Amino acid sequence: MRYIFCWLILFSSTLIANPLPVNIVSDVLQPEDADKLDMGFRILLNLTNQLEAKGRISAKLIPASRLREWRELISQPDVCLYNKVKTPERERFAKFTAKPIVAFPPNRFVVHKTTTLPSNVSLAQILKDNSLRIGAVSGRAYSKHIDALFKAHNGQIVWISGKDAAKRLRLMFAKGKFDAVIEYSATFISEPGIDVNQLSFHKLDEAGDVVFGYIACANSELGKAVIEMYNKLLSKQSNQKMIVESHYVEFFGQEAYFLQEAIAQKLKEP
Repeated sequence: MRYIFCWLILFSSTLIANPLPVNIVSDVLQPEDADKLDMGFRILLNLTNQLEAKGRISAKLIPASRLREWRELISQPDVCLYNKVKTPERERFAKFTAKPIVAFPPNRFVVHKTTTLPSNVSLAQILKDNSLRIGAVSGRAYSKHIDALFKAHNGQIVWISGKDAAKRLRLMFAKGKFDAVIEYSATFISEPGIDVNQLSFHKLDEAGDVVFGYIACANSELGKAVIEMYNKLLSKQSNQKMIVESHYVEFFGQEAYFLQEAIAQKLKEP
């Protein structure tokens, strides 16, 4: 027991003395293209830069697909991800921040204007009818109910994987490669080369309310230490203000106000 205690002291001292090596695995663009990055990654970079400036961590970006992201996190002790939905299954092998960095609006069922659908649709019924080819991103958590339906009807889904899978999915959909996708409306509005006037957005019965995205790290001693550092930053009023304002800039109209209020309330929780 004495030897274990001494090892813990040495390990803790090492964490304090040296910057922790952190590999941020993501399928987004490189940080030099920051103006093209999604909001969540810009927030992550802001927080990570604060830790690097204090000599707490030494971070490196590793491009990878969404599926490989999780494989890396499970197998490597120094991997962190971002914008990840916190689920009981994922919490078994990953350590999440106590507070989120992103609030997502409810997913919409998006089709081409030539497809006639009611304003509210049921994904379960659409899959049962098997009338539309639906594209989806491998490794993405859409929601508890949507993920369960996708799993039950796996063969009916056109799965897109690899680097920049979400962007490629949207562009393939816009070109008519499949009939529908499940996505946030703001994502299409900000996507160059896509004419949103040719698309139709529908409420999904299974989409639920606002979805929150968190920073997740490997469930290792190093990963836990890094998450604790992010937790301290997320408790600071200045960082919470930065996150809330980012949502107002990223989204539009009533949706922007709605998400701004949702993330603000979530960040205030103890």
